[in-house]
Amino acid sequence: MERLDIWGRQFAPASTWNELTRAQLADVVRVLYGPAEFWPTRLRLLSVITGAEIELLIELPEVQVKGLYGLTDFVFSDEHHLTRQLLPELHQPAKTTPRKDRAFTGPGDALSGVRFGEFMFADTYFCQYALRKSPEALDHFLAALYRPARAGVGPGQPDWNGDARQPFNEHNVAHYAHRLRHVADTDKLSIMLWYRGCRAQLQADYPDVFDAADNTTAAQEKGDWGRVLRQLSGGAFGPLEQTAGQHLRTILAEMNDRAREARKHQTAR
Repeated sequence: MERLDIWGRQFAPASTWNELTRAQLADVVRVLYGPAEFWPTRLRLLSVITGAEIELLIELPEVQVKGLYGLTDFVFSDEHHLTRQLLPELHQPAKTTPRKDRAFTGPGDALSGVRFGEFMFADTYFCQYALRKSPEALDHFLAALYRPARAGVGPGQPDWNGDARQPFNEHNVAHYAHRLRHVADTDKLSIMLWYRGCRAQLQADYPDVFDAADNTTAAQEKGDWGRVLRQLSGGAFGPLEQTAGQHLRTILAEMNDRAREARKHQTAR
């Protein structure tokens, strides 16, 4: 994290996505996806990531302000990914549900705790939203990842597995999506940005699994993840249900190894 001095005041601007706070991420979402305003986008982003008020920034010479725009480059760079979980819990508005049922818990940093089965659903809805901007797809995407927490389970407990969420159940996705539709759009889009960053990191770690040229939609919508699940089940990972319950990175690592082996055989022919 860098240091910045403006008129005698000290600021510590974020230099990567993972250095943002939850409040800063929400403000970045508002700048990127909200209505246009009088001030330029770069200036507004500079204000968000530095914490300096726009009124303070515009007191600087214009050339100096524009020289500081480089601090916002990571927002538009493909080299920086948001993988830090800044929204570990979502809460429904009070008017929509009783207090005890409002909280939904999400995965950890970099999708830790996510199993392959829930990833299949989340990624399919993510791709659908990326294509069609369907609010229903966005709500179902959230519902595939965010669930009520397990009661009485936490660190130090004998059955603690690092994931506070209830086990994934595909039959509950539509029900949870109906409830999560009331979550603020800013939070929904913040989670989309986070998932996109996590997905990009997975693509970098397992390049032979994802199609880098078209990393969003068609293959998964046609059921490719389901095909992968069927191909891997019955072998080292056990029956279909057990394969779906394996950790995401375990399955992706196996897929990546198989893809590399297949390419070696093709090259050898």
